[in-house]
Amino acid sequence: MSAHFRGLAYGLSASALWGTIYVVARYLIEVRGLDPYYTAAVRFSLGGVFALGYVLATAGRKQVLAAGEFTWQILALSAAGTFGLGALVFVSAQYTTSINSSLIVNSNAIFIAVFAVMIGERVPWLRFAGLFVGVAGCSIVMLGSAPPQPLPPSNNALGGLAAFGAALCWAAYTAFGKSVVRKLGGLVTSAWTIVCGGVMLAAVAVARGAVRPLTGLELLAITYMALAPTAIAMCLWYKALEHVESSVLGPSQYIAPLVSVVLGWVLLQEPLGPTFVIGGLLVLLGVYMATKPLKQETVGA
Repeated sequence: MSAHFRGLAYGLSASALWGTIYVVARYLIEVRGLDPYYTAAVRFSLGGVFALGYVLATAGRKQVLAAGEFTWQILALSAAGTFGLGALVFVSAQYTTSINSSLIVNSNAIFIAVFAVMIGERVPWLRFAGLFVGVAGCSIVMLGSAPPQPLPPSNNALGGLAAFGAALCWAAYTAFGKSVVRKLGGLVTSAWTIVCGGVMLAAVAVARGAVRPLTGLELLAITYMALAPTAIAMCLWYKALEHVESSVLGPSQYIAPLVSVVLGWVLLQEPLGPTFVIGGLLVLLGVYMATKPLKQETVGA
């Protein structure tokens, strides 16, 4: 398998795991009543422990401590990719509808491509076209399966601005994290960014007075979130950057809404209409267009 397809496989796997967050998060926040910031804080803090423990066991103490040479870069990536994204998504949800927020945040692959050009990556027109096709597909999938919005948006402009900020945060985390990943390794870099971001979110949760003991079921659910769509998925995401450019990796996350809708249909009996098929096909077409390897990318171990 070429380096290009290996990296794309890592990215698609990470995105599929992120698609499972929707069902678990709805259970914890809407059913169990956990504070969103507290949920995110426990998710990332525990996920960071899992990720750092794995790196320590497989790569050794020396590799873990090598991250000290990149302290400020890791803190900046943590502030953007973990804390910034998580906090701004929740701010957006407070002021606008969840569908508005989701549509804007899921457009971040376009911003990744723009940042990629800024750091010197080559992004041909076909990839840019695929990004917009994929966004259109995601929009159709999410709009067709969106639950009724119980409350009218209180401030669409502010909510949209926060969602836009969240998309920029994740784009920056992906594009500007590449240089650190290529030097330090994807697993070590992602492990430390999860840990540091989790500490930042925990500070907010404590300040809000949202901390409370977890029941057995809550701990089980949040442990899954910490392990699969956090420790494993975020490590796979940065592992992918060892093999592909950030502009290729970004569009793979368009798969996440498809997984979310299918799980909602299977586990929550949410309706799955014909728009899912149309949107899903557009998503797959967009991902293909945006990740199709250039001639030089087909060569690799």
